[in-house]
Amino acid sequence: MNDNFSKKYGQVFLKDHNIALKEVSFLSPEDNECILEIGPGHGILTEQLLKYNINLTVVEPDHRFVDQLNQSYNNFIKSGKLKIIKADFLKLAPGKYDKIIGNIPYQISSKIVFKILDYDFKMAILMVQKEFAQRLVASPGTPDYSRLTVNSGIRSQIKILYNVSRNSFYPVPKVDSSIILIEKREYNIDIKKFDLFLIKLFSMRRKKISSIIDYHGIYSDKRPYELTIDQLIEVYSQS
Repeated sequence: MNDNFSKKYGQVFLKDHNIALKEVSFLSPEDNECILEIGPGHGILTEQLLKYNINLTVVEPDHRFVDQLNQSYNNFIKSGKLKIIKADFLKLAPGKYDKIIGNIPYQISSKIVFKILDYDFKMAILMVQKEFAQRLVASPGTPDYSRLTVNSGIRSQIKILYNVSRNSFYPVPKVDSSIILIEKREYNIDIKKFDLFLIKLFSMRRKKISSIIDYHGIYSDKRPYELTIDQLIEVYSQS
């Protein structure tokens, strides 16, 4: 295995094949589906995915892993079952896939999740840092409830499916991970404007809403982190 790990983005590599099987099982690939894998690395998920009758596209920025994948799965590439794109996923134009899967570098988890939400897809299975997963699914009134929770929650339904020990990775990170499910949901709001509103509110999350913005409705004495997503949308529409 290549020991030149990419530490720039907090990248570690899954070594537990049982966990890889579990991720792919959660994804539940169906015949002829178009599936996108983000950051395949050495191909521990790729190997399992190619056991299904699917059309698989993988996006990998590191030429070393691209070369390794080309050698390992040359027959699948020739048959058209596998397509390898050497690129930074964050720089690609959003596309359409049935399902998305990937083990995500810790330090760019937020950027990747929101990039994924720009794609047209049914569901995504991602491995992320456990603390990040908890922030995504946090409840109002808790310390983890944040702008991240609201922004992702307005555009998708997210669930934590399984927690994974740090010992399932190499090099062994200082934190555990979680497998999450993302399912897109419809929304009818200007996301960019709403995000600016959230930035203002959550920069002063412990202050009363009426002291942060010009709002005097039924939630004026509440603090931003105490409101549900629907309540925050209501405040936004009235401010």
